[in-house]
Amino acid sequence: MTATLHSRLHRLTGDIDWIFMSLALVAGVLFAVLSVLVAIHPAPFFFDRPVEVDVQSVQVGPLDWFNVFVSAFAGFVGVGVGAAVIAITFVLRRPATPFVAFSAIYAALYNIVNVIIRRPRPTGVAHTTSNLIGFSYPSGHVGFFLWLSVLAMVLLARRLPRPLYVACWALAVVLVVSAALSRIYVGAHWPSDVIGGFLVGLAWTCLSLSLGRLTQPVFVRRSARRAGVRSR
Repeated sequence: MTATLHSRLHRLTGDIDWIFMSLALVAGVLFAVLSVLVAIHPAPFFFDRPVEVDVQSVQVGPLDWFNVFVSAFAGFVGVGVGAAVIAITFVLRRPATPFVAFSAIYAALYNIVNVIIRRPRPTGVAHTTSNLIGFSYPSGHVGFFLWLSVLAMVLLARRLPRPLYVACWALAVVLVVSAALSRIYVGAHWPSDVIGGFLVGLAWTCLSLSLGRLTQPVFVRRSARRAGVRSR
């Protein structure tokens, strides 16, 4: 019975990468705990307002365009970009489509939690943003940019020379952190909202990377796939 169940599970998931699975579990548990705390106490946490004030006190000056750029991915624009990424993957890297589509499910989790908790947007700070869709917790933008960055690394940058590959990872980290700070700076989210968005994006992305059924078509070289087809 146990062997049969294990065999069926393996056919469904493929080989499991336990490093990514462990990261997914840790991030998922932290996200669940934070979500419960926010649901119990929707008001800003003790650190939210001081951090928000400190971030907004920085004069960004010429970098204000980045805030506009990040904010532009709100609502249906972000949904459209996500759908376009899946469609482009289907056309150019069809075997990777299940991985990309499954990893995008983080957006559904974010929206479900967002609607259930209904945390109000920040008020009483120097910068606030009006006419936003949805509620404050968690930040969808942070999860979105984390998702895009990981996809870019997995699908585009993975075969670059090692120095360039490391540089791309550094750039991806800077992009995600900058997007998080941007959402705080414009007053769209409290810092705890940003942490929640990062955790839900990280948890689901790591879960996607842990499932061999999804990642094997991505990581196997095209030449190996062609050789496997010819040998049949």
